[in-house]
Amino acid sequence: MNSIKYFLMTTLFLVGCVGTDLVNEPVATIPARIVINPNSSAVEAGKTTSFQAVYYDSLGNAVAGVTFQWLSSDPNIATVDANGLVAGKQVGQVQISAKARGVTSTPAMLTVVADAIQVARVAVTPDNGQTTVGGTLQFSAVARNLNGDVIGGKTFTWRSLDATIATVNSNGLATGLKAGKVNIIAAVEGVESPPARLTVLGTNRSGTFTKRPGTSYNVSGTATLEQQPNGSLVLKFGSDFSSSSGPGLEVFLSTTNTVGANSRNLGRLQRTSGAQSYNVPAGIGLNTYNWVIIHCVPFNVTFGYAQLQ
Repeated sequence: MNSIKYFLMTTLFLVGCVGTDLVNEPVATIPARIVINPNSSAVEAGKTTSFQAVYYDSLGNAVAGVTFQWLSSDPNIATVDANGLVAGKQVGQVQISAKARGVTSTPAMLTVVADAIQVARVAVTPDNGQTTVGGTLQFSAVARNLNGDVIGGKTFTWRSLDATIATVNSNGLATGLKAGKVNIIAAVEGVESPPARLTVLGTNRSGTFTKRPGTSYNVSGTATLEQQPNGSLVLKFGSDFSSSSGPGLEVFLSTTNTVGANSRNLGRLQRTSGAQSYNVPAGIGLNTYNWVIIHCVPFNVTFGYAQLQ
């Protein structure tokens, strides 16, 4: 009799993760995108150069046979034909972009020069960097001619495209003002660099839990990833946190809203409601993971997740 009771109790306990809710996790998708190569180029007036484009679907796969529509931001400076062949018309800079299937690429930059010795390109280093609120990051710039030779003795002007997030002084020193992302640009003699991306990190990132669509499980409340004064990270659930019950519920950090090889297990869910904290292992940065997931490990079912902003 005792064995029968144990069997029935176990069955009732496990039902929270099985039955109609035992479904395969959806394949993670990303927005389709178009990538132009090169992302920066130069050509003499009266001559031509070419760009190529690749369409990537929502699974990140390159798609062959896509027909692109090519666009120049100023046909008086440069035109582009249906095959991505660009003709320089007069000195200046334009943006070249490609469109297909409702998707538009990030523009590539084209500089049209009068001769092979004038400034044709400006490159900023680093092209992708990070700092903190109140912190600084030093950018540097170099000018090159059409042949790729460095042109020395140039004085660059610097600008931030959002001075509320970060400012940059005349020497390329950027200062973070608030959390966010901003583009930094250097220019000389009318030639601008491609944007360098600066990420200004705050001291915490938060998100709100939602249930995983297509299931009967409920997860709600707030999750906050906080950086402590010593640099360590702590994941905190607010007093408004609530989750459906189930066996083997564990807390994960992940780069997507699914649990997989790109996820980090922070341990068992301490309780299904109320405030609680989880220490994050050393070596994980504030921006390493974008999702907090409540996952039923024995049956590989996600109950819900929160995207950190």
